[in-house]
Amino acid sequence: MQIKTPPPLPSVVKREDKMQTLRTFIQAFFLMPSLQNVPTEITLMARSAESPVARALAELGSEIISRGISVRAIFNQLEPEKTPAGWSVTGPEIAFDRHLRWAKNPRLVDAHEQLVLGPRTCWIGDSMRRDPSRRDAYEQFVNDSATTATTISLSFERLWLASVPLLIRTPKAPTTAAVAEKSTDVGLAALAPRDDNAGPLASSPH
Repeated sequence: MQIKTPPPLPSVVKREDKMQTLRTFIQAFFLMPSLQNVPTEITLMARSAESPVARALAELGSEIISRGISVRAIFNQLEPEKTPAGWSVTGPEIAFDRHLRWAKNPRLVDAHEQLVLGPRTCWIGDSMRRDPSRRDAYEQFVNDSATTATTISLSFERLWLASVPLLIRTPKAPTTAAVAEKSTDVGLAALAPRDDNAGPLASSPH
């Protein structure tokens, strides 16, 4: 199975500007005067939770929570997260409701990173096989195209059905010994894959 979503008219973005540019893009969407009906869901497809687009979205968690928006996210690689608690753990660090899946099939790496904010607004990144922090990585910001946003959304839904559901972990109260041995990395790989693609996933509470 191979799902590709080639970005239209790609542009080159410097590595150090990527996260800030994505944050600005998301914030600008929320401030659009034409945004009459706030979307109830954002969809994200990224190489890992450490991809700039995933980190940018997580940093705007309070904005997402205040608008009552949930997130569905697909990650291709279950890399360790650099923060003690992130996408993989319930808690205040990323408190918005979220559902996660793992694009386990290696052929799915040809799909592009993507973020759909609304029916006319989305972002398309480079192929998930490439490091999204590379200086020569491609991305495209789409502010007013229902056709593009719909195409990207359909691509996401196909990949969602082809991916493995993941359960978000709820941390237990740590013991003294556990605190002393606590690692600074929390691995997304520690998430427990479900055996089927049906039913609701565990999500973090507001």
